[in-house]
Amino acid sequence: MGSLERLLKLLLQYTSYLDGLNADDLSDVYKYLSAVYLLQVQALIDIAVKAAAALGLGVEGYIDAGNKLKSAGILSDEEFRRYRTVVRFRNIVVHQYDIEIIRRIIERREYRDVARMGIKIVEEVRRRTRKN
Repeated sequence: MGSLERLLKLLLQYTSYLDGLNADDLSDVYKYLSAVYLLQVQALIDIAVKAAAALGLGVEGYIDAGNKLKSAGILSDEEFRRYRTVVRFRNIVVHQYDIEIIRRIIERREYRDVARMGIKIVEEVRRRTRKN
């Protein structure tokens, strides 16, 4: 559980940093690159993989981790769709930057959905592993 807690803390810290940015800040190359880094959301992906493992679910990749959490009733269909989008977004960010996508996410504060999902996963794993 310790590694899940550390990852959640990191995810929430990144969310608070992103809260300090607005779309106009993205014209500053340093703030833009900071936003790109913070939006890679690897922390949520790692939370999903470790949560699935903590629940004894075999995982074959990042998207499969979310699918297993959905099958276990931790993620709803909508949350799984969002999670899958997050994983795909991570791949876009890693391989090619798209300022308009970054701008939209910052303007709409869409990254907060990622934080909420991370909290939900960790809380549910806590609840389920305490029973055992």
